[in-house]
Amino acid sequence: MTAHPFSRRRFLTGAGLSAAAIAAPGVLTACGGSDDSGAGSGSGKVDLWLDIQGDANQKYFNEQVAALFEKANPSVDLNTTYYKGDDLRRLVQTALQARSGPDVVRGPSATQTLAWSKAHALADLTPYADKYGWKDKLSAWAMNAFTTEDKLFALPMRVDTMMLYFNKTLFASKGWKQPTNRDELEALAAEAHGQGITAFGSSNVDWKAAGEWLMTVFWNHYSGPDALHQALSGDIKFTDPVFVEAVELVQSYFDKGWLAGGVDKYFAVPSQEIGANFGKGKVAMIPQGGWFMSQVGQYFGAKANNDNEWDWMPIPALRSEVKYPLFELGIGGSLGINEASKNKDAAATFMNWYYGDRGAALKRMADVPATYNIPIDFTDADIPTKIDPRSARVLTSLNKAVSTGDYGYVTWTWWPPKTDVYVYEGLEQVLTKKIKAADYCKELDRLFTEEKADGTIPALPAQGPAK
Repeated sequence: MTAHPFSRRRFLTGAGLSAAAIAAPGVLTACGGSDDSGAGSGSGKVDLWLDIQGDANQKYFNEQVAALFEKANPSVDLNTTYYKGDDLRRLVQTALQARSGPDVVRGPSATQTLAWSKAHALADLTPYADKYGWKDKLSAWAMNAFTTEDKLFALPMRVDTMMLYFNKTLFASKGWKQPTNRDELEALAAEAHGQGITAFGSSNVDWKAAGEWLMTVFWNHYSGPDALHQALSGDIKFTDPVFVEAVELVQSYFDKGWLAGGVDKYFAVPSQEIGANFGKGKVAMIPQGGWFMSQVGQYFGAKANNDNEWDWMPIPALRSEVKYPLFELGIGGSLGINEASKNKDAAATFMNWYYGDRGAALKRMADVPATYNIPIDFTDADIPTKIDPRSARVLTSLNKAVSTGDYGYVTWTWWPPKTDVYVYEGLEQVLTKKIKAADYCKELDRLFTEEKADGTIPALPAQGPAK
């Protein structure tokens, strides 16, 4: 089944897509835009494929992004099609290989974007960046992640970090305090487990790559950002004990039943069930990314038939040498322009509108938690007052972490593509006892060393304050 492009006035969600569907005659024979080649006229149709899910989220994009853009730019028709995440990845990858697909390309990661740029599938955005002054509007660390050989190939969609969501009502009823270190965290996990409560909800049923969220947490808060920076720079190996021990710690939490209720449930219980149990107080905490903030509310309050509240806390330090609080820094996808597009100028017009209006960007951040948190420079005082305080704390915490240098690195931004995939696929083998943690780290290091030579690792933010 193929999701067909449609007017910006109508939004549908594609489902059941596969790479085989792309081979059907006429499905993806050309990019959108005008019939002229190259930059185009700067007007006409611009095709955009996205993986935003849920009626409410799509409605918001329709009304607060697409409609407002077209009102400001009546000569451009933003033609948006929605797909599920995995479907979109397959479609975009295959379309780019065929020199086809959307004008505006939604990339899954910085490393994949760099790989596409090396394959000449993405347009060089440097002229547009100079024309519109993007370097003065977006944070340098995020722009650098999409720059190779002094050329910019994409703009960051969202700032990502990991946090520990918790059932605030459950914590209050049990007299539990927010843990800040490993001893406190493990004492709480053991107590919850002893009372029949799953300490940490987690599952890879709906998202195969969920294991990299766990490794991002444990490598940053056990191994530490200094060790990660050295490993990603090639100065030390991923076989170093500090990385192996972090993997063993993850495995031990599963073996004790603290994580997901055990390995079997991690592979079997869908995220919706975990969320429902989280709202009911049967799950105490969920280690998740900032993006979960736009979804977690559905499991709490009257709409979920409970009187509970949720909140989030920084992830505790899992080793005394690691700072607290510490926030991983990463990018949740990108927007670039298809090199095969026939209307690059119009595509760039949309991107400039989306990223260039600081006030509108901050309003979107306030309206929808985490989803629209693009890395623009702003002060805490700039954040709209109507924002959910929990969402505001994410923005202020990340601002502080960037300014003080107390940040780490998410795997889906700073690890090269094949290595990143192995992060979660290899972890599955560890959890099912097919390989040991040391073997996992050895293979991870082999893949990383191989890919590092290919130059698909983004420019790392240096340790210390970043812009």
